[in-house]
Amino acid sequence: MQTIDARTSRLVVRPATHEDAESCARIFYEAFESLATRHGFPIEPGSPDFTRFHVGAMLANDGIAGVVAERDGEVLGSAFVDERSAIAGIGPVTVDPAVQDDGVGRALMEALRHRERERGVAGVRLVQTAYHYRSLALYTKLGFVVREPLSVLQGTPPSLSLPGLGVRPAREDDVAACAELCARVHGHDRTDEVRAAVAAGTARVVARPERVAGYATGFGYGWHAVAETNEDLIALLSSAESFMGLGILVPSRNAELLGWCLGHGLRIVQQSTLMTIGLYNEPAGAWLPSIVY
Repeated sequence: MQTIDARTSRLVVRPATHEDAESCARIFYEAFESLATRHGFPIEPGSPDFTRFHVGAMLANDGIAGVVAERDGEVLGSAFVDERSAIAGIGPVTVDPAVQDDGVGRALMEALRHRERERGVAGVRLVQTAYHYRSLALYTKLGFVVREPLSVLQGTPPSLSLPGLGVRPAREDDVAACAELCARVHGHDRTDEVRAAVAAGTARVVARPERVAGYATGFGYGWHAVAETNEDLIALLSSAESFMGLGILVPSRNAELLGWCLGHGLRIVQQSTLMTIGLYNEPAGAWLPSIVY
């Protein structure tokens, strides 16, 4: 696949390979570091070591596809899309700070949009860093719609126990119940993500008598959670040892949940935005997105 930047020279957009890992990881960190430093916000990926690990994990995952943009053989940026469910989740999309505003980000996004149209997915989603106005403008021009403001929260999880709600590690035999719950709340399931989190040992469920009332694939930027009620989600959050990465993403319109988090010592570190194309149902329950969606 390829696209042309008419303002400068030809950009080639092609599938990412393991040979691109180091370049993609370097640009991933430098792009977010440059942006965050310029605006006075925390850097979203914690370190270059993290971006190397994360890029390697994405390239090794058959359910995640990546593309790179290069000019004259030099990698200028990359973008990844999680294809493990009926909804595709785009991210991260990163461009070398030296070529910002040069059409690279658009070329990467158009390549992924074309890929997902060819696959016939029901919808595409992403989480955008709110203070990055250029990306908000780009995604809007590409057809994405703002669905939910998100507050990124960090701090020490409160260690609380809620009567009648038991939280335990998720098991393989919980996957079907988690899929049914996600479909009930969102209109689609995320079974492959849940199964991977169970295998990794990061997933937890909250149980009411005779049923699973909520689950979390983990606690932090890379994981999501779904629950019947805010109480169920609070029970899950209260079981966490820590919130990994920059923190958890809380839908800002959920005033009850956001207020509970702030009242128990968590702090807002930045704002993000959930954006979508295609299938989107207003959630019928409590939820936390991952940094992808």
